[in-house]
Amino acid sequence: MQNIHPLFVHFPIALLSVGLLFDALGYFLKKESLAHAGWWCFSLGVISAVVTVFTGMQAEDTISLSPAAEAVLETHEQFQIYSTAVLVGLLIWRSFRKGGLPRWGGIYWVVSAIAVSTILYGSHFGGRLVYEYGAGTAVQPPATQEVQKQHQQWPEQDNPQKQHQMFLATISMP
Repeated sequence: MQNIHPLFVHFPIALLSVGLLFDALGYFLKKESLAHAGWWCFSLGVISAVVTVFTGMQAEDTISLSPAAEAVLETHEQFQIYSTAVLVGLLIWRSFRKGGLPRWGGIYWVVSAIAVSTILYGSHFGGRLVYEYGAGTAVQPPATQEVQKQHQQWPEQDNPQKQHQMFLATISMP
């Protein structure tokens, strides 16, 4: 089967981000129409995230990667799968309120913001797979001397676990 993952990757990023924005605007501006737009964007974003995860799993079988790229792929995959699972849970929770914000709206917003941020951060690893390692492209270019020099200066770029720790440190700052 052909790799169709690139056809879907931008939908969850855009829809979830805009859905969160509309929810916030609807709440603060007391506009029900914005809240409804947030609900629909969020719902479609979660559905598109599920589809994107499945197409990504299918795409994994269609490409060959170096060991360094495999590590980046695993990190990308973990971020996206776990974030999507949380988003599905949030969608179910919100569905019981018929699209309105759940009873504990503050908790919902914090968890939603973290899950959407994690989707965005995990997408960064997918971009690295394409633009640094040539994953899914016809030509997989060798690393240029400049990229090799950068990796020698900042070896944590090749260590997804180190990047994950750095990310967690930045979001847990007071």
